[in-house]
Amino acid sequence: MVSFGLPAPYPLVPGYRLDRYELLCPVAEGGMAQVWCARLRGKHGFEKLVAIKTILPKFAADPQFQKMFLDEARIASGIQHANVAQILDLGDEQGVLYIALEWVDGDALTKLNKAVSAKSQRIPMSVLLRIVSDTCGGLHSAHELRGKDGAPLQLVHRDVSPHNVLVDAGGIAKLIDFGIAKARDRSAEETSTGTLKGKIHYMAPEQAVGSPVDRRADIWAIGAILYHYLSGRPPFDGPTQVATLQRLTQGTPPAPLPPTVPAPVADIVMRCLKHDREARPATAAELQASIEAAMLSTGLVATTAEVGAFVREQLAERVAKRKAAIDAALAAAEQRDRKDSAEAAVMPAHWISPDDKDRNATPYSVPTTLGVGSTIGPPKDNARRNLLVAVVAVIGPVLGITASLVVHARAGGTTTAIPESPAAPATSTASFVSSPTAQAAAPAEPSATATQDPASAPDATARPDPSAATPPATAHPAGPRPASPPPAPPRPASKPKIPTVIDNGF
Repeated sequence: MVSFGLPAPYPLVPGYRLDRYELLCPVAEGGMAQVWCARLRGKHGFEKLVAIKTILPKFAADPQFQKMFLDEARIASGIQHANVAQILDLGDEQGVLYIALEWVDGDALTKLNKAVSAKSQRIPMSVLLRIVSDTCGGLHSAHELRGKDGAPLQLVHRDVSPHNVLVDAGGIAKLIDFGIAKARDRSAEETSTGTLKGKIHYMAPEQAVGSPVDRRADIWAIGAILYHYLSGRPPFDGPTQVATLQRLTQGTPPAPLPPTVPAPVADIVMRCLKHDREARPATAAELQASIEAAMLSTGLVATTAEVGAFVREQLAERVAKRKAAIDAALAAAEQRDRKDSAEAAVMPAHWISPDDKDRNATPYSVPTTLGVGSTIGPPKDNARRNLLVAVVAVIGPVLGITASLVVHARAGGTTTAIPESPAAPATSTASFVSSPTAQAAAPAEPSATATQDPASAPDATARPDPSAATPPATAHPAGPRPASPPPAPPRPASKPKIPTVIDNGF
């Protein structure tokens, strides 16, 4: 387990906790960030799998990457659509920035295409059109996002590609990764000169040359995905990135699609890849409607359930491996929990967890020694505790006074009986207790009893006359006063000591 307050370990490891989230196993890594499968645990046994995205260690201390990361969470959290992966939380734990997203039990479109290509096949056109059409729905929701003032944020994804389209086992497409998205009030700085953000094979020409972009750059990217997976090659490709950029920015249209592609579908693709962005579909919603119409007119219709069945069939091995990895990570997490429980069980009975929510728990935990020399155990309830405190408060002073009287009486070598007189007021007790100390500090003086004639002294056995003046309680007996330390006043009852609690970070 991790002791909080120490620097975060890099790379992150299974079992590390980011606030409420426990990392289980890594599932993906990109150029800027890493994605983990994690579990969120709540009360009453509640558990939920989530995806945790963190900045790669080599970029974690870079302020520019931190701004981009924060911007992604701030911007994308406002998009509410079934075809956009939902952002659940943004946190900073010991300097580790992280984004919590909904867990998508699926794979990127690139993985699906790779699995199909390994069998010398292609993704069925109906399945591809359904995935891309649903992606357009999520993309339009992002483009239409508005700020708190109600004005459009003019959001542009700028990295729409098969890598950032997930398809889960149920056949639902999810657009992800708004890390380089452009928005009106984005705080991160724009691209530096000579640096391109995005993937060249799906990048619009205006984006490649650094010109201002709008939502129609994402429309181009949708067309490039369709072209690539319908023809088997990107619309513009070269032996190097420089050669690809040259072909992309020359202004010539891409080669025609294979004749196996129906004309309605081919027309949509070629419209999206127009160098003149005014000739492209104006919005992702318009493009989605065109794709749906082409599916109906050509009979290339696939439902979400059919897409899910195809994904499970083609990615069965990957799904099984991912499930096994997550199950193993969960088993390891349960083992860590049992170990923590065992360690907690052997802790002293008086250890009180700082997370204990039972504020009514009695704070007494070990036998406590009070100021009068009595040892008592933990009271069972408040009434008993109050009674014990009251008894100690009464008995303590009485015992102290009695001890003081005995010491005072024995100071002269004789035992003097306490005169039978009415109870002295409360102040007399205080005076009696404090007087020996005061007299010890002052020089000793002969008392009246010491200068009296022995012959005229009354009989010691005779009962004193009640009418006679009673000597003050502070008077000393006859004879020299021995040097002895005055009795200490009774100590007040001390409060029960509560053991110190050490937080081990569990």
